Amino acid sequence: MTTPTRRDFLQTSATGALALSAASYSRVFGAMESVGVAFLGVGGRCQQHIDVILEMQKKGLKVRPVAVCDVWDGQSVKGLIKGRGLYPSAERCGLPTKENGSTVTKDYRNILEKVKEANVVCIATPDHWHAKMALDAMDAGKDVYMEKPMTKTIAEAIAVAKKAQDKNRVVTVGVQSMADPTWQAALEYIQAGNLGHVFQGQTSYYRNSNVGQWRYYPLTKEMSPKTIDWKMFLGCDFEVNG
Repeated sequence: MTTPTRRDFLQTSATGALALSAASYSRVFGAMESVGVAFLGVGGRCQQHIDVILEMQKKGLKVRPVAVCDVWDGQSVKGLIKGRGLYPSAERCGLPTKENGSTVTKDYRNILEKVKEANVVCIATPDHWHAKMALDAMDAGKDVYMEKPMTKTIAEAIAVAKKAQDKNRVVTVGVQSMADPTWQAALEYIQAGNLGHVFQGQTSYYRNSNVGQWRYYPLTKEMSPKTIDWKMFLGCDFEVNG
């Protein structure tokens, strides 16, 4: 029996939480190398990705967080809300709690250039950074997990797909459980003719939550020019008028 590789792990870890399930992970338990994960954009969404990696590590699987990047210093735990931003996330991952220009940084390029043990990057930044970070990561020899949407434009998506092919890199997009093997099994069941001639299909996604819409993390007084690298957030120079 062939031992699954790091590539096998990445290709099977694709359901919006950076992974399928603990059962999926068990298939790569004997992999010969450790998977180092760097998190780019450690806001509220990325905390769940960090949870998954830390839980896998706790179970003895060969995967670990090796770097974090965010443009905001961050906010510590507040009630039931997890800490988010650069320094609280670094602490969660067992990394230094001060910016060091490599494993804890506000500039993701430092990670790509200096953190050799980062095998895969998890991109959970605002949408306008997805394509640029993914392209740079692949140029640096990293595999990529990126949050939805994959990119802002079709042209960017084509560029990412082409780069993945040219560089022979794995790119996975978190698509709200749409990559769950359940759907592939359903497709195969239909294609096998088990339901007869299927001429129409319909699926729906409903969300009825007592905590409101997706924006659980409001702006706070801790967010200021002193704690946020606005230029890095925007990705361009800007002027303040008025």
